[in-house]
Amino acid sequence: MEGPQNTSFEQTKILKRYYKPDYSQLFNKLKNIKTPVKNEILISLLDGNWHTELDLIRVAKQKMKYMGAVTLGTMILSLNHHLKNDYVERKVINGKLSYRISDNYVGLTRAAYNKYSFKMD
Repeated sequence: MEGPQNTSFEQTKILKRYYKPDYSQLFNKLKNIKTPVKNEILISLLDGNWHTELDLIRVAKQKMKYMGAVTLGTMILSLNHHLKNDYVERKVINGKLSYRISDNYVGLTRAAYNKYSFKMD
């Protein structure tokens, strides 16, 4: 008779791990990002791969003439603070600072950008 008890306990653990009610709040916050540079950075990170700081600066310079490492770092910190989680991860790979969207949020971000097709002009 311990089987059903263990199963219900495992279901509770599964729900706590995979069901995130704050995802809808995060989705709405993503939709409401109005800064074109931040949108361009997020769109370039949608593939879920690591991108070097230099690659992201190149992308951002298309929208903002004066863009450097400090501004990019500040924008990433701002995104993480605004979204209230570890949304964009950073890591040093081969001596270069790299960024990517956390695995937990790649699908959600793709949905936000595909469903609501933001205009970046």
